[in-house]
Amino acid sequence: MLNFALREVLGNHVDQKGSIVLPEKLRFDFSHGKPIHPDHLRRIESIGNDQIKDELDVYGKEATLADAKRINGLRAVFGEVYPDPVKVVTIGRRVEDLLADPENEERLSVSAELCGGTHISNTREAKAFALLSEEGIAKGIRRITAVTTDGAFQAMELAFSLEQEVDAASEAEGSLLVKVFTEFISESQNPPPPPPKKKKNNDHNSYNKPELTCSHPQFNGYKFSIPRSKLGKPDGTCVGFIDR
Repeated sequence: MLNFALREVLGNHVDQKGSIVLPEKLRFDFSHGKPIHPDHLRRIESIGNDQIKDELDVYGKEATLADAKRINGLRAVFGEVYPDPVKVVTIGRRVEDLLADPENEERLSVSAELCGGTHISNTREAKAFALLSEEGIAKGIRRITAVTTDGAFQAMELAFSLEQEVDAASEAEGSLLVKVFTEFISESQNPPPPPPKKKKNNDHNSYNKPELTCSHPQFNGYKFSIPRSKLGKPDGTCVGFIDR
């Protein structure tokens, strides 16, 4: 769903460069030359949640590599060597339907990709989808971290709480606004130590940062870090782009 949403919003130049999928978290690397505007992030998140609300069935079926590559809009990991036959995963439309008429322009509106396996049988199982962070990790490569199920609901609650706090500060007089904003910056520069880790895993160290990097339009898009202790949650990353 995220792969599909990225291309819908950013364009067909987006190619998957890697991913890690956990029960309630995911990390997705993709090609894009600049930071994603918050409005586009909200749109990407909205597309994911719309697909969840639509309760779309998820299909998986093997096909010859040649037939699979003919499907209009098919997504795959750039440079990956796939077996033949290969597994095609689609959302909302059966794989057989796409293979029967692969060049149909309507296929561009269907999420279809080459994948080793499915994680859910229907999009409703994801419950909700929330973007946590978007960052550059190499030249021309961006990374999105997101959560689903209960983690997504928790992220949305935290985002709402943070937004209320920032909105309240923005309505204050100038001197008070400066004071509150200065406190945000001060706390970000002196974050509390992260909680003890049960197991060290360098592949997922982006989930263990001691602060949250967020932005708000009242501060002209200025990004600032919020200690996790201020939000009362020991994990997760940025909740600054959650769309209510």
